[in-house]
Amino acid sequence: MHPKKAYETLGHLVDNLYVMDLPQTKTDQTKDLLKTEYMKFKAAVENLTGVAVTSESLKSAIDVVNAKRAAIHRLSALRKADPAPISGLDALLANQVFFYDNPARFTESVNKICDELETRIQEKTGAFPAGAPRILVSGCPQAVPNWKLHMITETAGAVIVGEESCVGERGTRNLTDNTGTTVDEMMDAIVDRYFKVDCAIFTPNPERLDHIQEMVAKYNAQGVIHYGLQFCQPYLMESIPVEKALEEKNIPCLRVETDYGMEDAGQLKTRVEAFIEQLR
Repeated sequence: MHPKKAYETLGHLVDNLYVMDLPQTKTDQTKDLLKTEYMKFKAAVENLTGVAVTSESLKSAIDVVNAKRAAIHRLSALRKADPAPISGLDALLANQVFFYDNPARFTESVNKICDELETRIQEKTGAFPAGAPRILVSGCPQAVPNWKLHMITETAGAVIVGEESCVGERGTRNLTDNTGTTVDEMMDAIVDRYFKVDCAIFTPNPERLDHIQEMVAKYNAQGVIHYGLQFCQPYLMESIPVEKALEEKNIPCLRVETDYGMEDAGQLKTRVEAFIEQLR
């Protein structure tokens, strides 16, 4: 594209940018607010693209994304096995690519991976030895290229079996009801789906504490590393009640605050190794 044309296109996008007002509490009033914002966003997209959102196109899109989430559900379920058939680092990459890849291609690729993992489970072949310490990572999303915590943890001999994160189970666990027949009904279903997300921006947020404990039991995790990204205040604030709730259930928890850089890798490695020894 010619630089002038690219500049004009960028300017058009900025001029048509729509910033949504997202609620931070879960009430009937804020649910209505979220639907209003989604409808405004739909109108902005239609205005920008010149393409109307119809009941047929919206249902098709819901089905495509539901299939993509279902593929990740299948991958996550296979991580319950011992020995773990896939490393947490590889599974994290799949969860990261979830946001970038063509949906149909991603779904097909993940299901192919799952076919291979099912064979590994039948053959009792794991990415780690049976009985390796199993850890759940909770907290902030880890977007590409943030692989530091997983790399440090798994090179220390533990296996990460799940992520309680928006780049992980929090972002994918709920499907959208696809039984609606009108755009309005399907928009209601989308609102309902996103209102189930237990992101730390919501207050109060007891569902997240319950979800972490459910994941610990489901994936047979022996401990939790709570990952806080520097300057992400909602998750840093919630790390304290998370740790307290886990300690009450006798579930070991390590709170980590870091960033994308490798400057603290040595210090982080020492803390993670000590935590793994505690689990052993």
